[in-house]
Amino acid sequence: MSKKTVHIISHSHWDREWYMPFENFRMRLVDLMDTTLELLESLDNGFCYFHLDGHVLLVDDYLEIRPEQEDRIRSLVASGKLFIGPWYVLQDAFLTSGEAQVRNLQIGIERAEQLGGVTKVGYFPDTFGNISQSAQLLRGFEIDTAVFGRGINSIAENNTVLNDRESGYHTELWWESPDGSKVLSVFLANWYHNGMELPTDADRALQRSQFMLKNVERYASTDHLLLMNGCDHQPVQRDVGKAILTFNEVLPDYDFVHSNFPEYLSKLQTNIESYQTVAGELIGEFTDGMNTLVNTASSRMYLKQWNARVQQELERWVEPFTALAHLMGEPYPAAFVKHAWKLLLQNHPHDSICGCSLDEVHDEMVTRFQKAYQIALGLSSKALKSIASKVNTASLISQADESVEGQEVFPVVVFNPLGWDREDWVEAIIDTENELLHLQYKLFDSDGCEIYCEVEDAEWVHGFTLPDDQFRIPWRKRRYKLRFQAKQVPAVGYTTFLWKSSNGHDSEPELKGAENTFCDIDGAGGRMENEFFNIEVKQDGRLNVTDKQSGNIYYDLFVLEDSGDIGNEYNYKAAENASPYLSQGRKVKMEILSSGPLAKLKVIYQLELPAERDGNMRSSKLISQEIEVILTLGTGMKRIDVEVHLDNQLKDHRLRVLFPTDLITDSVHADAPFDVVKRSISRWSGWDNPSSCERMQSFFSLSDGEQGLTIVSSGLPEYEVLRDSRNTMALTLLRCVGELGDWNYFPTPGAQCQGDFTARFAIIPHSGNYLEATREVYAYNAPLLAAATGIHAGVNGTSYSAVKISSTAVLMTSLSKATTYEGMQLRVVNLSEREEIVQVSGELIRNAKIINETQLNEKVVGGIVKEGEVTTLVIPPKKMVTLGVYV
Repeated sequence: MSKKTVHIISHSHWDREWYMPFENFRMRLVDLMDTTLELLESLDNGFCYFHLDGHVLLVDDYLEIRPEQEDRIRSLVASGKLFIGPWYVLQDAFLTSGEAQVRNLQIGIERAEQLGGVTKVGYFPDTFGNISQSAQLLRGFEIDTAVFGRGINSIAENNTVLNDRESGYHTELWWESPDGSKVLSVFLANWYHNGMELPTDADRALQRSQFMLKNVERYASTDHLLLMNGCDHQPVQRDVGKAILTFNEVLPDYDFVHSNFPEYLSKLQTNIESYQTVAGELIGEFTDGMNTLVNTASSRMYLKQWNARVQQELERWVEPFTALAHLMGEPYPAAFVKHAWKLLLQNHPHDSICGCSLDEVHDEMVTRFQKAYQIALGLSSKALKSIASKVNTASLISQADESVEGQEVFPVVVFNPLGWDREDWVEAIIDTENELLHLQYKLFDSDGCEIYCEVEDAEWVHGFTLPDDQFRIPWRKRRYKLRFQAKQVPAVGYTTFLWKSSNGHDSEPELKGAENTFCDIDGAGGRMENEFFNIEVKQDGRLNVTDKQSGNIYYDLFVLEDSGDIGNEYNYKAAENASPYLSQGRKVKMEILSSGPLAKLKVIYQLELPAERDGNMRSSKLISQEIEVILTLGTGMKRIDVEVHLDNQLKDHRLRVLFPTDLITDSVHADAPFDVVKRSISRWSGWDNPSSCERMQSFFSLSDGEQGLTIVSSGLPEYEVLRDSRNTMALTLLRCVGELGDWNYFPTPGAQCQGDFTARFAIIPHSGNYLEATREVYAYNAPLLAAATGIHAGVNGTSYSAVKISSTAVLMTSLSKATTYEGMQLRVVNLSEREEIVQVSGELIRNAKIINETQLNEKVVGGIVKEGEVTTLVIPPKKMVTLGVYV
């Protein structure tokens, strides 16, 4: 009978910041690293390997304090003793975007290679659930193995596992993405500390082995067993070599070895056909529901909003438009782009972005977000201005146009970052040296047709310029804000408008649909309407929304729900003996801000709510909480935009918005990184968690097959579909608690989120399923931008499109400068469950020398044949395709 091999992997799961701030943890990290390097360089202690938790930023954290140790680290990594990477940080997978996770691997692998070599194991030891596309993501970087700790079997407190089903899952399994990509995976069924602090005493070793090995063997399907020798911020066990000798002495039927993940995983390559397969996202669907910590999606919502803001700026504006500006002759700011990404990624570890750390940690995160955003805005603004400066705006002025003589004229270039031609409302800022007779100014498109435009005189403003060749120049200018519906703005490109004097000729340009757009208030409530929707605003603020195209009516949308929360940053827990407070039946105030064609209605709620918790119940003390809601419905808009403003005066509560749908369905769709996932509304019988919330990137959607309702947000990633008679959709706005939770008491007054708060989202009634709403969804979070420029000749025309995608089911997730060749990386993903044939066109495609399909790491995997000015792709369901466009 052959022996079973017990692989002991020394590690320390290192959260950079959590129940202590970063610098406090770093002091301990330096001690850990100093000791580990010493142990790895010794030849006679049996300490052979150390796994540095899968994220390479820890090495840089250490080297900032010990820069002289870099050569030692590089030598130990290269010799296969110290294992680093592949991630830059161990991110939360649900609360960060797919492209952010690609950059995470790109930067992590690059840095690990610089430090001696990367460990090609996808490591997810403590991710709060795992996303569906993890296998496809890893395979894109030629990583074919993974290790994860949450999302399937429930984890017990005593380092064992509770089976929720008779089958359970074994340690060794295949993890499959919806496109069919698979990685050989290890599920840490006994958690990542089942072999911590191994005894060196024979009696204690024998006693420990009786339950330790039993628990491991319970889930292992091979003769190779895994013991993880470490835990959270665990000091390295110096005498693990001696402990291994002791275990081998007292348990001669086993072979205990000091091991590493590549070695252990290589032993699992036999009989791989017999391993179970777990498919898609791992969200604890068939567990008790307590251990994927879903409610971290609503802890410290301001962090989620910051993250969405910075991600969107980098992905939709910085990367594509700095790359396009580079093609047009500008130097590419590679170092700044990378620096902004690194600052953002440093906020993506699970205890950071999830909002489940001390106040000091999250205060520092806000500073990082601000710094990343400053860089991102500076880069995108410079790129858009540069592109605008190369537009031949002089062509907009004909020789016969005498109206511009002696008058100032102002070209405005409107940019669209998405992969289809769009029309949407946009705001442009015009700063002039002199005060204008602005009521005589009109807006024209590049064909000379007059465009409806609202103009606001913002008075005199002060600023400064910093020329490249002289001292700073302060200025004082008159500012005008233009708001207009820009039509046919080309995909990933721009079009140009001209604001100029009409010489006193008064005219009103026709805006198609404007005659149906208005806002009104009467004794019965309010009313808003455009060519697509008729909205009745009841006296208590509920909305009855009629979809004019289908005739379908959604009743009672928008009810505010406030409930007591006696939980913590990890978990929502409803206050005892307390029903939620609802805005339904409480009269609101209404005020028309704009009657049309960009109609805005303010609705003011005044609710009397408990001030805080009283033990496990809500306080009997009530305070008045005002909540201001602004509804926007413009001509041409196929969604209802909503802004919620409040000065939060409450503690220990959760504020949500409810949308009863009356749609008959048993499933909900929500967007996830590189995917739209389908989830069951009803939980299985073994679900114990009273909270049934889930996470999204930006939207969730219900449909009965004929009609659908989608809610899209900006930085509000928690939702729930209530198990009521109306399939009510619930969007969390705020969740306010006073302690961290977990293994000790850590007060977190900052998590009460008191003070000014603003939330943005939109309501989208539509036909069919979520695919009918995707363009409105992604347009909502990527609004058009405008850059004013001057009258000048230029090499570029007044309209331009770099890339256009033909299918509504295929989303462009990235357009960026390649790092390994002179060209661009274009990435798309098929969000549907069917094969899509898609045409990719635009100037970038037309002018490309070669187009290859590449992996996520830019390595070529196949050639793409251009068909004239169009490239046709056949994309399987849920597949990501990356094109290397050589220019």
